[in-house]
Amino acid sequence: MNNKRKLTNVIIVVLVLIVAFSIIGTGIFLHNKNRENREKQNRENEKVLVKKITDSYSKYVKVKEGSFLYKLDNGKYAKVIKLDKEKELTLEDIKIDKNTKYFLIKELGYYVKYQDVIKIDGLSSKDMRYKNYLPFNFNIVTKEKSTLYQNGEAIYEVFYSLDLAVIEKDDNGYVVEFNDEEFLIKNEDILSTHDVVNTTLNETSSVPVTVYHFIYLDGDTSCGESICHSEGQIREQFNYLKDNNYFTLTTTELGKFIDGKIRLPEKSILITIDDGARAWNFVPILNEYKINATLFLVSSWYDLEQFESPYLEIASHTHDLHWPGRCPGGQGSPLKCLDKNVLLEDLRKSREKLSGTKAFCFPFYEYNDYAISVLKEAGFEMAFIGGGRRVTRGIDKFKIPRIPISSGTDLNTYIRYVS
Repeated sequence: MNNKRKLTNVIIVVLVLIVAFSIIGTGIFLHNKNRENREKQNRENEKVLVKKITDSYSKYVKVKEGSFLYKLDNGKYAKVIKLDKEKELTLEDIKIDKNTKYFLIKELGYYVKYQDVIKIDGLSSKDMRYKNYLPFNFNIVTKEKSTLYQNGEAIYEVFYSLDLAVIEKDDNGYVVEFNDEEFLIKNEDILSTHDVVNTTLNETSSVPVTVYHFIYLDGDTSCGESICHSEGQIREQFNYLKDNNYFTLTTTELGKFIDGKIRLPEKSILITIDDGARAWNFVPILNEYKINATLFLVSSWYDLEQFESPYLEIASHTHDLHWPGRCPGGQGSPLKCLDKNVLLEDLRKSREKLSGTKAFCFPFYEYNDYAISVLKEAGFEMAFIGGGRRVTRGIDKFKIPRIPISSGTDLNTYIRYVS
């Protein structure tokens, strides 16, 4: 009886052990299976994450409005800049893995979260003309928080002090270069300034402004007047400018020079063309040489389409008031005596047709105080005459002198004018 009971107990123990081991084995199996599933899911999640990060990366990106740029400091990413507008930036080449949460911005040295960028094919073209200006030999130091503006809009909010060279003086502050672009920093964000040698290049103290009229292509001898220019004469003079690395200005840049807001290199020049007749012949030459010029157009005489060029600025020579004999004295420019309302209607019509230009050229180089006052009322900010002199800082911007180029201006004479 005892043996039977012992056997029964052994069987029970064995069964319990079998059940226990089965449960344990099943538990281990399920645990391992769950671990495998979790690891598999983690691997899948990592693949999805890496693909998401990879799909976000591009050499060129647009950073979303409201995003932050970060500085890596002791292994931690600290916010240093907030973007108040979308901004196109270039990224450094990187090797992407599951731990890549930030992309490094080229040149700037800051980081951006991968979720905050949108891939783009390339950067929009930038206006890099300011790189021809000579920086002022002093820097500004900003407060710990400052805002950088472009075209009147806030772009960057910066959370640390900047120490930057001044590219241009502005009525509201200073224009500086940041990440290969121009930005305005307003006076209220500036802590101090200090002298520093940003350039040793010599700036010019005066700028020649030349004026042409009619260009005739080679072989066309139909004009023998002194204001008619052969294609060969133009090319000879433009070759000189190109070979000697002249910076060809816009009227806005000349105005800033006059006001002392920018410093220009010694070889700077503004090229102007009057009236519009045959000025279309200038366009392919300007495009070929990549030389800037300003056409003072009588805006009712010609269609604008024939003057389209990235190198040709179009300013006003009146809408339809380039007629002699309307007023006493000289060639009788109408601007000297016609009723103010007549003049304002014409001048405003010209500005409207010419995209709101603020630059004007007096017909026949004739003007008086009355004409200047009407120009100002019409919204113009500068006006050109003749005079044969170079432009210096501080001159009256409504009496800007120019050097006429005639058909008889040989290269040596031209070099003397522009050097």
